[in-house]
Amino acid sequence: MRLDADGFYCANLACSPKDLEDIGHFEIVHSITGKGLVDYLKDCAVDDEQLGAMRTYFVRMCETDECVGYFSLKAGLVSLQETEIDGNADFDTLPGVELANFAVNKSYVHKYHARGIGRLIFTSFILPLIRGAGQYVGVCLVYLFSLPHSKLMKNYESYGFHRLTLDAEEKLHHRLKPSYDQSCIFMCQPLYSHR
Repeated sequence: MRLDADGFYCANLACSPKDLEDIGHFEIVHSITGKGLVDYLKDCAVDDEQLGAMRTYFVRMCETDECVGYFSLKAGLVSLQETEIDGNADFDTLPGVELANFAVNKSYVHKYHARGIGRLIFTSFILPLIRGAGQYVGVCLVYLFSLPHSKLMKNYESYGFHRLTLDAEEKLHHRLKPSYDQSCIFMCQPLYSHR
């Protein structure tokens, strides 16, 4: 199956009967590494959406309206280049958007034998949404906390994400890592090249 962004669309979680049905049936190919993604969608996405704490989006096939995958975004701030001055931490902060959740629906992958749908979702829907927000507020990077599985991290690297140096990563994790992401690794990518 040839993947083309024109065959898909992205819509914010609206808590419609279709959205709620898809939430209830959503599964991930790698159930061990993706359990938290399914749990978030089923247990927290609707509440976070209503509170404005996080925005969740479904990607669907235009032709059938089937749920292909989902992702969640939230505003964030990343602190980098930490130094110590007079016993206090001094660091730069950069505005960013956290790709907090990102998963492809198992039923879609099995039914269509679709490879590369994650990349299509990232490049055709996630990045444009984040860059669009950058028209109204400062946003200079996208970041995530990846489970520490080499295959998953290599996949994110192929999308353009990278890890920090070990020292910078340790300092950032000390300040920024959410309690629910304790085993995860910070990865980021700049949205714009330096001039």
